[in-house]
Amino acid sequence: MSGTPSAGAPGPPPLPPADLHARRLPIHVHEVAWKLWRVHPGDRSPLFFSPAKGLPPRGRWDAPDGRFRVCYMAERSFGAFAETFLRQPGTMLLETEDVRARNLARIQALAPLRLVAMHGPGLHAVGATAASCTGEYAVSQAWAAALHDHPDAPDGIRYRTRHDDDDFAIALFDRAERMVADVESASLLHPSNVRYLADCLDRYGVGLI
Repeated sequence: MSGTPSAGAPGPPPLPPADLHARRLPIHVHEVAWKLWRVHPGDRSPLFFSPAKGLPPRGRWDAPDGRFRVCYMAERSFGAFAETFLRQPGTMLLETEDVRARNLARIQALAPLRLVAMHGPGLHAVGATAASCTGEYAVSQAWAAALHDHPDAPDGIRYRTRHDDDDFAIALFDRAERMVADVESASLLHPSNVRYLADCLDRYGVGLI
């Protein structure tokens, strides 16, 4: 077999097109009635926008030049668990102390959030592919900057969670910080979260040590 790629082989993930600013963004509206979820370090605010001051970008949708910050959350609580603890494919055991150090936070939108739908037909609308959202961070961060600066001024980005794509995640830009509030946050080992933790461990076939 030749090592030459076939005509149908996928190329590199698309970067934002030059005419993105002139395109109408595919906007998904997250209504006030819908909760959001976040698993976060217990010693840090539930609504932490990254990166911390003075640190380089680390998250998938962080600003490449640091001019805005981002808070990551999930639409379902199991998605928040997967994005936190299953980042290493094939994880079968979690350290109890690592779990204890994390909180589950319930986030409430105080106003409808306008989010760019970076999934489904929304990908074609902006000139992206799924690979633009799941590949190298340099690509998704370039998209984050371009979407943040779009004339439509979205509040953030909605995309499929990488470690359980049954769920959707939200990368909320810091300009929308006042549009959300944490309603409740408690350790994953708190009695109020015992059922949630058990359901997550069962869903993913993961144990605690």
